Amino acid sequence: MESVIRELARYLNLNYEEVRQRVGSYSVLQAAELWRKEKPDTRERVEQFYKDADFYLYELISWNYGNVAYQQRIESLLHYRGKKILEVGAGIGSLCISLAYAGNEVTYYDISPKLSEFARQRFSERGLNIPIAENLNTLRDFDIVVANDVLEHIHKDALPGLLKEMANVLADGGFVYHVDNFEQQDIFPMHFDHREYLEKMCIDAGFSIRANGDLVKGGKTNGVQVGIPTRNPGLPNDEILFGFIGLQKPPGTLLTKIHAPGIDNARNLIIAELKRDWLFFMDDDQTFPPETLMRLLSWDLPIVSGLYFKSPGKPVPHAYGYDHGEARKHPEGQEQADHFYMAAVNEVAAYLSRFGDQIKDGAPTALLPATRQDLIEVDGVGAGCLLVHRRVFEAIEKPYFQCNPGTPIGEDFYFCRKAQAAGFKIYVDPGILCGHRQKDLIGYRHFLSWFTHASDADGNGKWPYPWNEQ
Repeated sequence: MESVIRELARYLNLNYEEVRQRVGSYSVLQAAELWRKEKPDTRERVEQFYKDADFYLYELISWNYGNVAYQQRIESLLHYRGKKILEVGAGIGSLCISLAYAGNEVTYYDISPKLSEFARQRFSERGLNIPIAENLNTLRDFDIVVANDVLEHIHKDALPGLLKEMANVLADGGFVYHVDNFEQQDIFPMHFDHREYLEKMCIDAGFSIRANGDLVKGGKTNGVQVGIPTRNPGLPNDEILFGFIGLQKPPGTLLTKIHAPGIDNARNLIIAELKRDWLFFMDDDQTFPPETLMRLLSWDLPIVSGLYFKSPGKPVPHAYGYDHGEARKHPEGQEQADHFYMAAVNEVAAYLSRFGDQIKDGAPTALLPATRQDLIEVDGVGAGCLLVHRRVFEAIEKPYFQCNPGTPIGEDFYFCRKAQAAGFKIYVDPGILCGHRQKDLIGYRHFLSWFTHASDADGNGKWPYPWNEQ
C-alpha cells in the first residue's frame, strides 16, 4: 500500500506524508455526505458526480490493497492467462495491473478523468501497455468483461445501455464477471438497488445467466434470416429462388424479399424487418453453393462474406484492401477521392492455385479443406453474399447502407466503412465461390483467365476461358 501512496503523491505533486494522511483519514462517510449534498437524481447528474469526484483516489488504495473482501472478489480472475479482458469501472487500475502481469491482454475503462490519468501513470511507470478506452463503442471481441462494484452506481435509466454495451464488446461465449452491492444505502446512499429488474435487463441485452451470476453472451442463438433485395417487384427470378431452396439452412430460417427503388433502400428495409440474430444477404443476380450459409456461420464472425467477382468489366474479386493517398500499381483498384481500394487479386489467386483439380468444371463451389487461416481480412466487400450479426447494426447508426450518386462509392462500401469505424473486422472466405450474373455468369474461371493473362508477359495464361470486358 505504501508504494501506491507514493505513486499518488507523485501524481498529485504533493509530499508523501500529506497524501498518506489523506488516505489514512479518509472515510466512506465523506462520499455519502457529498452525495446527500448534491442529490444527483438523473443519469446525467449521477455520471457527472463520478466524473467530478476525487475521493476514490484515496478510498481505492485502502480498498484494493488492505481489504480482504476485495481480494476475495478478484481471486478467481487471477487464474486466467492469455485472455482478452476489459475492466469497466477500473478505478486506479489495480486489477488491470494484476491481470496484465498474469499474461492477459487488458483494457481499462472508467468515466472519471482523475482516476484514468492516475491509472495511466501507474501503467507507464511499470512499462505496461494497457490501453485506456474513452468509451466502449468501438471495443470488440473480449473474452471477459469485469464489472466489480459497478452496477449499483449506475442510474436505472443508464443501466440497459451499459449492459448492451458490455454485450457488444464481448465475443460470443464471453462473459461479464460482476460483484454487486445493492444494499447498505445508509452507508452508501449512492447505491441503486436494481435487484427487482436486473435479470430481465440482462436477458434483454442478450445475456444468459449462469448459476454463479456470470452474464454469458451467446448462450443461445435466435437463428438466421435471409434477405433478398430484388430488381423485380414480383417474385424473385427462378435462379435465386432455387438457390435459396437449395441452400443448406438452420431450422427456422426466415426469408425476407424486398423490392424498393435503390439497392440501398432495399437493404435497409430488410434490416428493418430483422427478427433473427444473423442476416444473410443473397443478391438475385448471383448463384451460391448449397454450403454457403452454413460455412459462413461456422466462422462465428460478425461480418463475413463469400467470394464473387465483378461483372461487367474485369472479373476482379469483390474483396478490397484500403489505402490512403496515391494509388499504387495494381491489376485493379477503385479510386475514391483521396482513398484507394485495391481488389485482393493476388491473395485470391494464391488461394485458388491450391485447388486446381477441384475447380476445373467452373461451377459455384465450396472448397475443402477450410481453415480459419484461409480467411482474408479486408476493408471492403460487396454485399451480395454477406453474413452479418445483428450486433453490427445495433452498433452503427442508420442508414446502414447508402449509395453515393456521382461517386464510385457503393452502398456496400458505405456499410463497410461504418462497420469498421465501430470496431468490427471484415472477412472473406475465399473458398465460397459464387457466380455473378450480368449478361453471362461471371465466376472464378473468368477471374483466373483474366489474372493469368494480365500477369504473364506473353499473355498466355493457364486458364484459357473466354470472357469479354463489356
